[in-house]
Amino acid sequence: MAKRIGLKDIAEALNVSVTTVSRALNNKFDINQETRNAILQKADELNYRPNAYAVSLRKNEYFTIGVILPSIDHYFFSTVLKGIMNKAHQANYLVLIGESNHDLEREKEIIEQFMSHCVTGVIISPSDKTTYGNNLDLLKTRRIPFILVDRPTNDSNHSFVRYDDPNGAFLAVEHLIQQGYKRIGFIKGYDYCVISNARYSGYKKALAKYDIPFDESLVKSCIHIDKPNDGYELSKQMLFVKNRPDAIFCVTDNVASGVYQAAIEYGINVPTELGIVGYSNSQISKHLTPTLSTVEQPGIEMGEQAFAFLQQNIIGGVSRLERTFEARLVIRQSSILQNFK
Repeated sequence: MAKRIGLKDIAEALNVSVTTVSRALNNKFDINQETRNAILQKADELNYRPNAYAVSLRKNEYFTIGVILPSIDHYFFSTVLKGIMNKAHQANYLVLIGESNHDLEREKEIIEQFMSHCVTGVIISPSDKTTYGNNLDLLKTRRIPFILVDRPTNDSNHSFVRYDDPNGAFLAVEHLIQQGYKRIGFIKGYDYCVISNARYSGYKKALAKYDIPFDESLVKSCIHIDKPNDGYELSKQMLFVKNRPDAIFCVTDNVASGVYQAAIEYGINVPTELGIVGYSNSQISKHLTPTLSTVEQPGIEMGEQAFAFLQQNIIGGVSRLERTFEARLVIRQSSILQNFK
């Protein structure tokens, strides 16, 4: 994160006092117009932004952050937002919310709108199509602190809160193997999806650990990782072949629910003929029959941590913070072979 420009930087650049800079920026009457104009121009050149936290404390006002998520109604992201809102309310913050729908142009527009509202900081889960370039550069250039949630970048200077997705997938597939399933399929997202690729690596790692040959025919990519229909259609492609899988690991619980639909429609018993494990531990996982084994994502806790990191950055100017939440598998009925010894 770039160094925050302060009053002292402007004062040193113009060889004036910090008090003079402060009074000019606050439009005090005792500063002549020529000096005021020079200070305002230099502040603009240096991308100076006032410390909104200090200003808010002086004025006893709320101050504002922005939150950008790919989908507000997605279970995981909705819980992340709940965690952010819980802590923001307690800390006297107003929250602007933007939904990118994994659209880079829309994501950029939201960031620009946030900047026009002078947000103090931003929490963002970038689009799964992003290259983490220009959109985040908009924030860096303006020295607006931001925290990445769920999709960290390779840039070591960025603060983030993430989940251990590779290990979550590993635990899911290892569990299926230990239950006695031999041919385990995976319905994942497309290759541009960072999270899907992380789970794919965990899937392959578990197969390798137990000396199960990787079979590319057992892997299918869905366009909409939150749509049951993708799971339904792709599982039909996998289940009605000669050497079909006896278990399917799914990139999300919603995709897994589509696999249930196909299994029911074609009389395939879950879990004796087909084991299923999802990802997210969403509400639907508890209400499917049989109940769905799934990897839990602690969205509320991740949202709370993201807000705490952003607040630390705003108040204390901390340049980089990070936390990876440990993966946990929730074992339910969909992956238990009752007669397996």
